[in-house]
Amino acid sequence: MIRKIREICALRDRGSARRKEGLFIAEGERLVAEIPSEDIDSVYASESYMRSHPDADCDQVLPDDVYKKLSDTVHPQGILAVVRMHHPDPKDLPDGDLYMILESIQDPGNLGTIIRTAEAAGVTAVIMNKGCADVYAPKTVRSTMGSLFRVPFIYTEDIKEAVEIVRNKGAIVYAADLGGRPVPDADLAGKIAFIIGNEGNGITEEALGLADEKICIPMKGKVESLNAAVSAAILMYWRQR
Repeated sequence: MIRKIREICALRDRGSARRKEGLFIAEGERLVAEIPSEDIDSVYASESYMRSHPDADCDQVLPDDVYKKLSDTVHPQGILAVVRMHHPDPKDLPDGDLYMILESIQDPGNLGTIIRTAEAAGVTAVIMNKGCADVYAPKTVRSTMGSLFRVPFIYTEDIKEAVEIVRNKGAIVYAADLGGRPVPDADLAGKIAFIIGNEGNGITEEALGLADEKICIPMKGKVESLNAAVSAAILMYWRQR
């Protein structure tokens, strides 16, 4: 059991361990309930959780102090799952009318929130370059609130490959940039993709050069920019209005 505890801690803490084993951690009662049963490798629960949820299905019950060593949260709910990763092929992305391309989004909370919002807004798929945060990191997984298991997504080698993928789907590519045309004035009909850039540096010159058009979100006051997840949400819902 000590070895298994160490393995779970490695999955929690290191992207290299997650990639090597093809597994990741999903923690919390609601999140575990969202996981497709065929993707679950194993479930662990604390003794106190099982006392209050005697019918819960788990593979191993752990003393509370041992379970706490596995948890990534300050106040653990007492249940977590080890989950099998998916490795989608770009050719398997569904056809649709709205794609999100994320360039080097590095904050796990932002990444998770964008994926969660993508589900709510009816986005077809999310495409990320390898500069983005790890979608399987615990904070990202929690931030998706289960949308991770329902929104199609892939990583690409670079932003050029990401743009090529959506172009092959027939999408027009719009880059969110402060120097672009205001969103209300843009023609967002048909199949489209939005590029959202890095939190601190925005979209790279390469990505801007690959886009068909630059657009911006009008802002008042002295605000210079919006949070990446907020910008993504506004664009997704503007497109679906």
